[in-house]
Amino acid sequence: KMSMFQLIKLIYRTEGIAGFFGGVKGMMVGQAIIKSVAFSANASALAYLHEYIVLPSVVSLLLAACFSGFVTSFLVTPIERIKVLMQSSNVYKNEIDCLRAIIKNDEKGILGVLGKGLGPTLAREVPSYGIYFLIYGLLMQLPLATDLGVTAPLIFGALTGMASWIPVYPVDVVKTLVQTSDGSEDISAWEVTVKLYQECGIGAFFDGLTAKMLRAAVNHSVTFFIYDVIYQALT
Repeated sequence: KMSMFQLIKLIYRTEGIAGFFGGVKGMMVGQAIIKSVAFSANASALAYLHEYIVLPSVVSLLLAACFSGFVTSFLVTPIERIKVLMQSSNVYKNEIDCLRAIIKNDEKGILGVLGKGLGPTLAREVPSYGIYFLIYGLLMQLPLATDLGVTAPLIFGALTGMASWIPVYPVDVVKTLVQTSDGSEDISAWEVTVKLYQECGIGAFFDGLTAKMLRAAVNHSVTFFIYDVIYQALT
């Protein structure tokens, strides 16, 4: 077991700076699509609920957020499948080469790209987005949001990002292990969960949580800030 800083040193020593950016091209494009769909799905669901169904505000926020997570899961699964393989191995020349290898090795072909890890992805994305948009929406309704001004999306985005990851992080660990296979072997999320627990104990489901929290804070802080800036400019 290695600490975050030990892993950083190992990656730099064995792969150089490039080792920190495996799969980044596909992930950049993928995240742009995922975030646009997530925010659009959330906004559309909220508009529909406000117009056609009378529900408490908190319930509407939660339902719309969970719907967003459900929709994005079908985009996240193939994008993260390629990202995970690119980051766990240096045998692939690029994302296209990785995609071809999956289709070739996976007995399900293209469905192996689209569906491998879909179950745990749904189990992660639906509650995660439920927490994500719900907490952010509630925080932005506080008087403190007005006091913070333009920095509110930065601060609340960071808090929201971290809060949305903590409950689902064990699911993410399992999803990543399921998707690490190039398709030559078929193992279910439940089998991965049992094996990981038997071999490494409960702590294994939280390995890397510190790094994920740091990433989530920066990622979602910037995401909500840029979204707010663009939204204000267009409306």
